[in-house]
Amino acid sequence: MREVLEAIADRLIPPDEHGPGAVQAGAVTYIERALQGPYAHHAAAYADGVAALEGFADLPPAAQDARLRELEGTPFFELVRAHVLEGMFGDPSHGGNAGGAGWRLLGYPGPRRVWSAAEQALDAPPSEAGDAGR
Repeated sequence: MREVLEAIADRLIPPDEHGPGAVQAGAVTYIERALQGPYAHHAAAYADGVAALEGFADLPPAAQDARLRELEGTPFFELVRAHVLEGMFGDPSHGGNAGGAGWRLLGYPGPRRVWSAAEQALDAPPSEAGDAGR
């Protein structure tokens, strides 16, 4: 299953000059963990969807993209797409977004424990300096 999920994740969010893609950010690890816990009720949908994609990982990228376009809008595609996005940009404590890779792409410094008085002021401009206490 992992090989197919990695191929899907790599086509949805590939690595590029801006940073790592979903595979490198741990999105598949996030999905695997979630299927053992809070998303266990989706395990059958994943098993069926991945089984229908036998050989997908061996296809060239253009053929993978064409196959994913065919699947767009199907419940399986939308489920995997949502989970890849969660794994790419969610809290790293859940197994994805390794090292904050997705957050770096967005320019999000991550949660902070300390905010300055200026950062708490209404209409305060965004600040890069509030990293104290992380």
